[in-house]
Amino acid sequence: MNENRIHEIDPFIQPLIDTNELLVRNETKHDDLVNLDSKSPSIKSLHLQQIQRTSSFSQNIRRCTGIFYALLGSSLFTSSGFIIKQLRVDFFDALLCRFIIQTLILTIFIFYKRYRILTGSTNLILLQIIRVILAVCGLLFFYLSYRYIPLPDLTTFRYTQVIWTTLLAMMIFRERISIPTIFAIILTLIGVVCVAQPTFLFGNYHNLSTSNQTRNENLNYVDYESDKSYRILGLCLALICALSISGSIVLNKKLLVLKIPQSVLMFHFSCLTLIVLSCNQLRNRFILRTYTNQSMFTWQFSVAAAVSLVQLLSSTVTQKAIKLEHPSLISVVQSSDILFALLLQNLIAYEKSNWLVLLGSALVTTSIFLVGIHKIWNDRKKLVVEEQVNETNFKL
Repeated sequence: MNENRIHEIDPFIQPLIDTNELLVRNETKHDDLVNLDSKSPSIKSLHLQQIQRTSSFSQNIRRCTGIFYALLGSSLFTSSGFIIKQLRVDFFDALLCRFIIQTLILTIFIFYKRYRILTGSTNLILLQIIRVILAVCGLLFFYLSYRYIPLPDLTTFRYTQVIWTTLLAMMIFRERISIPTIFAIILTLIGVVCVAQPTFLFGNYHNLSTSNQTRNENLNYVDYESDKSYRILGLCLALICALSISGSIVLNKKLLVLKIPQSVLMFHFSCLTLIVLSCNQLRNRFILRTYTNQSMFTWQFSVAAAVSLVQLLSSTVTQKAIKLEHPSLISVVQSSDILFALLLQNLIAYEKSNWLVLLGSALVTTSIFLVGIHKIWNDRKKLVVEEQVNETNFKL
C-alpha cells in the first residue's frame, strides 16, 4: 500500500498496520522478478501482455468490492457510537476496552518488527508528538461533543475536516487552490451554518424537538442533548474536532512520506489515548467518586465495551477497501457516515433532525464529492502521463 494512500483516510478508522509492513518477506521475490525482467526483454513483454489481458469485468468487481468495504467500515463505526450513546454509557468508559486491546496488538507487532517507538531527528520527533496530540484531541473532542449534539450534526461538522485538510495541505505543501475546492469551501460554510442555525440568522428557531426532555425525566441520566443551552458548546467542540483531525492528517502524510511506519504512528495514537482514558477513570473514581453508589460494570457497560471493539473491525475492513479502490474515492464514500447518522437519528432516536440539518448535511456531502472527484481526476491524469512515459522508454 502506497504511503500516499493511507493519509487520506478518516483517522478514526485508519488501518492499524500498513499492508506493506506485512509483506516484507515478499520483497526479495519481487526484486528478483524485476531483475529478471530487466535482463530479458521478452519476459518483460510477456508480463505486460498478461497484465493487459486482465478483464474489465474482474476490475469492476474489484472496485465494487472496495466501495462495499468502505461503506461497511463507515457504517460499523457510526453504528457503534450510536449504540453506545443509546445504552447511556460514558463513551470514555466503553472505549477503554478497545484501546487496551488495540495498544496490546500494536505493542506485540512493534516488538516483533523491532521498530523504534520514536525515531529520526529532533524535528521529526517533534512532528510525531504534535501529530499524536492532534489525533487524540480529535477523538476526545468528537466524543465530548456527542454528549451535547445529535449524531447527524456532529458527523456533518466532523466531515468538514476534508475541506480544512485541503486548505492546510495547500498552505503547507504549497499546492494551488482549484475551482472545485473553492466551490467546496463555499458549500461547506453554508452547510455548517444550516446545521448550526445561529440565532442571529434564524432567530429562536429550534433545531430539535423537545420530546426527548420529557422522556428522559424518568431516567437517571444527564441528557445534555435535550438542553439547547449546551448546543453551541457541542458544535464548537465538533468544529475543534474537525480542525484537530485535519492537522493530524496533514502531519500523517508528511510522516508517512518520511518512512515512519503506519503501525508506529497508530501505536503513538493508541498509547496516548489509553493514558488519557486511564487518567479519566482515576479522576472519576477517586476525585469525582462517580462509582461510589453504583458499579460501572453493568450489563449496559458490557454491551457498550463489546460494541466499541467493532471499531477495530471497521479499521480492518477499511484496510481492505484501500487495497481495492482509489483512496480519494474511499474518502468520498466514507462521507456516507452522514447518511448513516441521519438514518439512525431519525428512525431510532427520539430527537429528529429538521430540514435545515438535512440541507446542511447534503451541502457538506456535496463538497466532499467535489474535492474527492477532483483528486481522482488529477491522479488519473498523472497516471496516464506516467504510462505514456513508460511506453516511450520501453520502445526505446
